[in-house]
Amino acid sequence: MAASIPIHGGPRELIITYRAQPADRPAFRAYLQTEGVALLRKLKSEGVLTSCQILFNPFVQPSTLDAMTVLNFRRYEDTDRWQKIEKTMPGGLSPVGLKLAKPSATYSADLEWDGEAPQPGPLADHVFYAIPYTYNKADQYRQFVSGYVVPQAEGWIKEGALSRYRFFMNRFPVGDPEPWDSLFLLEYRNLAAFGDRDEVLKKTRIPLSEIPSWKQFNDTKSSIRTESENTVMRHLASC
Repeated sequence: MAASIPIHGGPRELIITYRAQPADRPAFRAYLQTEGVALLRKLKSEGVLTSCQILFNPFVQPSTLDAMTVLNFRRYEDTDRWQKIEKTMPGGLSPVGLKLAKPSATYSADLEWDGEAPQPGPLADHVFYAIPYTYNKADQYRQFVSGYVVPQAEGWIKEGALSRYRFFMNRFPVGDPEPWDSLFLLEYRNLAAFGDRDEVLKKTRIPLSEIPSWKQFNDTKSSIRTESENTVMRHLASC
């Protein structure tokens, strides 16, 4: 089972979300796959980023995002490079990109839980499910994720449904429900696995319900966190 990742210093992850008009979505998608990811790959080649990923919502939805970029920096001090980029390229978008979409929010986050299947399968097939949450108490919530959510996610991996899970904590959570306090990024193996999500969820909960500590979290979870609107996305580009 994957353990919680120790956090030292400032947040090393930035999560940027974008909104585009429906008519601009095809061009924005193409922009992210070319000029957009080229900037990120340059930063990785210079040792600023350890990884990057661009996700795109396949559907037009009025109250959620169109695209998301997840940036992992080598160290917190390296995020200063991104702040300099933001002076002329808000959200990392060039003037061409800003004509097609706008950055809606940037979150400084910590990747505190991360687990992956031994054989995750082709990335192009993966379906990403982003679930934002707010919580009441950070320490209580961390115990809840470690004792309740992670065992389920590990079960979904064992069932072959999930390729990877990443659970982020917002380092500067202020407001309700925005910005979110935590973000779950579930990476399903393919569309068929995502379609079986509810069945796999029920199956993995049966043995877990026999564990008193897990059952207690299950019975009290509504008092621990509140879920916001979910978003389904597909992989677009990475570095």
